[in-house]
Amino acid sequence: MKTLKTIMIAVFAFSFGLTNAQHNRNAKENLDNRIAVVTGKQQLQKDINQLRSFEQKINAFVDAFISHNSKRVKVLKADILSDMKREIRQSERKIKQDQLEIKQSKAELRGSKRELRNSRNDAIRRNTSKNRRELRDDRRDKRDDRRDLKDDQRDLKNQIARTERQKEIYQSIRNFNFLAKKANGKRKLMTNSRLLNEFAKTMKTDIKATKLELKEDFKEINEDRRERIEDRRS
Repeated sequence: MKTLKTIMIAVFAFSFGLTNAQHNRNAKENLDNRIAVVTGKQQLQKDINQLRSFEQKINAFVDAFISHNSKRVKVLKADILSDMKREIRQSERKIKQDQLEIKQSKAELRGSKRELRNSRNDAIRRNTSKNRRELRDDRRDKRDDRRDLKDDQRDLKNQIARTERQKEIYQSIRNFNFLAKKANGKRKLMTNSRLLNEFAKTMKTDIKATKLELKEDFKEINEDRRERIEDRRS
């Protein structure tokens, strides 16, 4: 009798441990996503303001170049290059953030796979409507986590490509001597205006990516809420 009682206690403790671990994991994922939303909103507004300022400087630079205002051109070039360096640093930080998100998504996918294995084994041992429902929910959670990982990997790839192009444009602008040979002025202006506008375009693309990331974060928050409801129902 004592042996049976001991086994029952051990089984209960193990089940409680699994459930408690699952609750803790869901709570952590929810906290991570909410932090990501707050950070993303702040970054989005910052990016929008910086883009607006950068575009204004491009316009001022073009006007100064057309007006042959060499002093103004020199000042604006230095200012624009400074902004570009700042954007590149921010892009490099976003790469690191994307790498961290991939790591977190992989951990979440491992957790959902583990939960699916447990619910599948439960469904085999006790084929009840509750077990079948939990199995269905865990399969959906695994699909969601796999999709999130693919999204994060895509975001990282795109961010790296944008950052590399920003560096290339920065080097091209830095190496140009805008004040040499006025006969080549129009060609230089056209060439570098295109490059500066392309750099601004990478900033716009970055803003779109941040908006998409926020949308995905909100979706994950809703998924976390649904999972917590399912956990309480279990």
